[in-house]
Amino acid sequence: MDEIGQRLRELRQQRGWTLKELSKKCDLSVSFLSQVERGLSSTSITSLHFICQALGITLAELFGDLGTPVDAVVGVDKPERITHAGEPIAISLSNASIKYRFLSRHFPGRRFEIMIGEISPGYTYPPAAHEGEEFGYVLDGRLRLVLGDEEYTLGPGDSYHFPSLTPHGYQAEGDGPTKVLWVQTLKYFQQREGIPSMGEPRAE
Repeated sequence: MDEIGQRLRELRQQRGWTLKELSKKCDLSVSFLSQVERGLSSTSITSLHFICQALGITLAELFGDLGTPVDAVVGVDKPERITHAGEPIAISLSNASIKYRFLSRHFPGRRFEIMIGEISPGYTYPPAAHEGEEFGYVLDGRLRLVLGDEEYTLGPGDSYHFPSLTPHGYQAEGDGPTKVLWVQTLKYFQQREGIPSMGEPRAE
């Protein structure tokens, strides 16, 4: 979190904003923003999305390469369209138990957040509903998907697509993590926090 906080501070200072001004733009408290910048507080993906939205960058740009100079992602005249292999790093925040690798690019009118989620075994994500829609493509491992009153076990090459108002939850099955390519409506993108499963993850 130290590197993320430092980068957020640099981005804010480049714009000549105080913490109070950023607080008004992203609707998060000054004390919380100060703790995030100093690496003293963990934060959810949702809160980071609001901060990035206020700063005019994407989560993908924030996490893309923490070694890239800030000037490389600020004030870009031409929108970036290509993500090369190895550019975005995987990051785990708070107690989400999911590593996110953001692939989205920044351009006006963008509607989707695109990422690869690596779901740790041993955690369950209870069904939840929100607005928007959601697409997932299993890249590796096995995913148990709860969709309304039905359950599905998905493997590499399987996919799903549904309106997110349908209650949905999931769990990585087996002993290893499950990787899923996710596409979600940007406006309604939410962090999912897992809870420890009862017993060992189910394997079939």
